[in-house]
Order: sequence, then C-alpha cells, then structure tokens
Amino acid sequence: MPKTFPNFQTIILICFHRTYVNLSTNTMICKTLDEVRANIDRIDSAIISLIAERGEYVAQAAAFKKSEDGVRDTSRVEKVIQKVRDKATALGADPDMVEKIYRQMIASFIQKEMAEFNGNKTINLLDNIDRIYTTPLGAERIARNLALPAGTDSVAYCIQKIQSPSCRITRNGKNFYCDVDGITITVNAHSFTIITAHKNK
Repeated sequence: MPKTFPNFQTIILICFHRTYVNLSTNTMICKTLDEVRANIDRIDSAIISLIAERGEYVAQAAAFKKSEDGVRDTSRVEKVIQKVRDKATALGADPDMVEKIYRQMIASFIQKEMAEFNGNKTINLLDNIDRIYTTPLGAERIARNLALPAGTDSVAYCIQKIQSPSCRITRNGKNFYCDVDGITITVNAHSFTIITAHKNK
C-alpha cells in the first residue's frame, strides 16, 4: 500500500495541540501566571455551580427520608467516598485529597439536609394535628402547669395553641417544641403524644 502522509493542516493542528494542551490530561499549557489563574478561576466557577446544583438535589432528598438516621446514611456516604476515590485514581487526582474534600462537603450537606428534614417534620406536626393526644395523667399535669380553669380540655387547649399563627415549632431529636404565648408544649415526634406543657419563666 502507498504510504500516506498527514496534510499541512493536520500537521499544524498536531503541533498546536502539543504546544498548548497537555496530551495526558487534556489541560491547557499556560504561558503566563495570569493564564494559570484565569483557568483556575474558570474551574472554580464551574465547581461552585455544580455544588449549588448538588445542593438542590440534597434538599429534595430530605423529603424522601423517614428518619434522621436515614439522612445520615453512613453506608451511602462510604459508597460515595469509594466511588470518588476510584474516579480520582482513574483521572490522575490524589484520591486521599479528594476523599478529604468530599467528606467535608458531604458533612456540610448532611447538616443542610437535616435542617430540611426537620423543617419537613415541623410541617408534618400540623398535618397530623388530629393525632395529638395525651394520657389522663398527662392532661392533669398540663392543666396544673398552665393553671387552666377547671373542666378545660388540656389536649384541645394545646392543639389550639399549636395551630396559632404565632406558634414557633422546632424539632430537637425525638420531640417537637411549640413555643407560643409564653408557654412551651412538648410533643413526641413519633407518637404525637403531648409529653408536657409549661409556662416559660
């Protein structure tokens, strides 16, 4: 077969590519420090954009989680870490450095997701308002703590307070804390039992 030679245009493109691009990493070969910094800034912008996009999906994930352990999901974290280490090795990045970066990022996202999760659970307290109850002893304790008039339905009173627009509902661990009109009502987040209610000092 006759030998074929690259045409002039192909030769120019090969020389250009070898001069301006690192063939092993496909990274531009910079001629000045300003060029280096400009490329780093470009990459930083892309990274931040992707982190923001990742955060949107993290916020959505909270709606599908059933518990705080589900939010933390340590087995999922380890799978992600192993995956990014493998990708780092394949792409020529330092896997130890990538792991450290990802663990810090994931920890921050878990905090964000936990806030979203607890926020969703606050809404669920209001959605399950008809499930709120207490025991007879609990009703007596609430009436005594709040100095309610004789014959007042302690549960109905607390539900009315919880539904008030001025009520601030937060969750800490297994309980909701409802602060309104100088009192705090504590409701178990799983059974919706009113644990106690008391006046704030």
